[in-house]
Amino acid sequence: MSFVNRLFSYVFNELMVNALANSRTFQRFAVKSDALMKEAAQTDAAEMARRAQQAAQDLSKSVFEQSKGGKGPTGS
Repeated sequence: MSFVNRLFSYVFNELMVNALANSRTFQRFAVKSDALMKEAAQTDAAEMARRAQQAAQDLSKSVFEQSKGGKGPTGS
């Protein structure tokens, strides 16, 4: 049973690696994640917290405006 499990695991891993390596969506995700992690390493925690707070406020404002029927960030 152990041999079958290892064989299945190997084949599954090979298929997943190939599928992700050829996926443009995954590649974009990886590049954006890498850039974000590099930026986070260079920026202090207080600045990142301020940016996160500002992004959350912008999002809540946008959602509130859209729920009121006003024009949102999409211009509709």
